[in-house]
Amino acid sequence: MNEKTTSPEAEAKKSGPSPFKFLSTATGPQWVALDRPSVGDPKILADHETTKQRFERQLTDVLLAENLVILTGLGTSMCVKGDDGKPLAPTMQDLWDASKARAGTDFDAVKVKVNYTEATENIEFLLSRCQMAEKLKSDSVVKTFVEETEKLIVEKCRFLKDGLSLSVHEAFLRKVARRSTRLPRAKLFTTNYDLCFETAASKTRFVVTDGFSHSEPQEFDGSYFNYDFVRRHPDRETPDYIPNVFHLYKLHGSLDWQQSGTQIFKVRGATKPLIIYPRESKFESSYDQPFLEMMAAFQAALRQPNTGLLVIGFGFGDHHIAQPIASAIRSNVGLKAMVVSPSLESLPRSSIKDIADLISAGDTRLSLLATDFEKLVELTPDLIAATEEESHQGRIRRVEGRR
Repeated sequence: MNEKTTSPEAEAKKSGPSPFKFLSTATGPQWVALDRPSVGDPKILADHETTKQRFERQLTDVLLAENLVILTGLGTSMCVKGDDGKPLAPTMQDLWDASKARAGTDFDAVKVKVNYTEATENIEFLLSRCQMAEKLKSDSVVKTFVEETEKLIVEKCRFLKDGLSLSVHEAFLRKVARRSTRLPRAKLFTTNYDLCFETAASKTRFVVTDGFSHSEPQEFDGSYFNYDFVRRHPDRETPDYIPNVFHLYKLHGSLDWQQSGTQIFKVRGATKPLIIYPRESKFESSYDQPFLEMMAAFQAALRQPNTGLLVIGFGFGDHHIAQPIASAIRSNVGLKAMVVSPSLESLPRSSIKDIADLISAGDTRLSLLATDFEKLVELTPDLIAATEEESHQGRIRRVEGRR
């Protein structure tokens, strides 16, 4: 995050259950709660039902657009919880606390050495200061702190374990990535390093196109995004596109990416994952491969006519990502967008304010939903029926789960 605030997900984590409110031209200039009213007044209940139907219609319009673009941030990983019911994915505050505990007495020394005088506890600001200080004059204490903190970030983001439920991610993919094969594949962009979407795709038998080869070793080449999957029938001359395929673009890298010279490979348990660490040089790093390929695809996708954009759990703090969205909203009249995050009402970010202002001015393409990933998935309709193969695999999993 670049703002001097905690993330919306961290705020939601502190404050308990997230709100459930909607803002669009259908609600007027005010946010409207979508929770069912407890009062029995027929008019209030009818108004609520009408608003909820309008929300469902706008979400459906986004999902049924010819080109579907999804951007996810930390908020989509917060639903993965441990045995204690707490989220396993680390927030920026979690990383600050953990780095402070690991550094011990050196933590305050590092802050002094890099002249960190911010009133807020922001790990991104601190690492940025360390990076600038190292460029001016190398210091062993600062260098060790950066190395240990980067290791810590990787450790904290490797929270997926065997048997951990990803039911929300699985349901999400079944609802948004299962599209008509006559339409372009859904494009899912994420700033998360973790492997939630890849793992959920494997469990639900979805095919992921992520820019890596399907032969070992899996090597990155952006041209793989132009490939597709077809099924050949022995009694037909023309092959069919297979369903349940989506494109995955990891804008900040992944825990299973590893660089060797100029080549990038997918390696489970990569010793030094290729990721963009939280610091202000994110924008600069996004011009290196394969991040340049990912960002170019993101910007191109937002410029396409008849595009639906669904933004989930992204705090709009990364300007190199937020700016293409703002630009597309201004210039692409064929873009329909819905932004979903628990604390949208209180986000002090210009991108969200601009969207809210456009809604107030009568822009029917845009809407804001203040809720979390789990609630969104619950509300998202099944627009395409499951294939017979999916239904069969589901039955097998249910039977095996009882054993």
